[in-house]
Amino acid sequence: MTHTLLALHGFTMNAEVMHSALGPIVHALEPRVKTICLNAPNSCSEDSIARMYAGRERERLPAPYLRWWDASDDGLEYRGLEATLEVVREALERYEPASILGFSQGGILAAAIAALSQHGELPQIHSAVLIAGRTPRAARLRAALIDPIAVPSLHVWGERDAITSQYSSALVEHFAQKEREVCLWPGGHSIPKSGPGFDAIVRFVLEHA
Repeated sequence: MTHTLLALHGFTMNAEVMHSALGPIVHALEPRVKTICLNAPNSCSEDSIARMYAGRERERLPAPYLRWWDASDDGLEYRGLEATLEVVREALERYEPASILGFSQGGILAAAIAALSQHGELPQIHSAVLIAGRTPRAARLRAALIDPIAVPSLHVWGERDAITSQYSSALVEHFAQKEREVCLWPGGHSIPKSGPGFDAIVRFVLEHA
């Protein structure tokens, strides 16, 4: 029976861009695991897109530019989160039980899903891969993060990730020690396509499929 890996893209990305970024991982997991990338239900504002690319020498990713939520300045409110959780709920019910993989903002969402799943607010998941993630800050999610998350988890971030590396290590502590793994890879704020990070993700997902 084929296992499903639900993939959650980063801020300003979309399902098609995420599938491309995961290309080598997707191929390595087939045919045992089918990867399905979800689209966030919320669009990014033009201002947020401009800020995202300001001072960066790279081409814009293909549209649409999507986000799982719009965080308030203090991070205590995730505007659009409820719509996101409905998208996630529908996908988990359709493919239950599935594993999840999230990158950047998708990694934050993956942590939230794992916590809410443990508390019975979302369908059960097999495992979670969190790439360049960080701890959710929304007040809506605080209660679900009090207890250690006893979902098998793999935490991956790049040694040169100037955006989330300091936060990714803190996220690890919210997961049960016996159920979690950590892999640092020699990269930046991206999804590893080869090397130790890539190998760890493929191995972990297949082990829990």
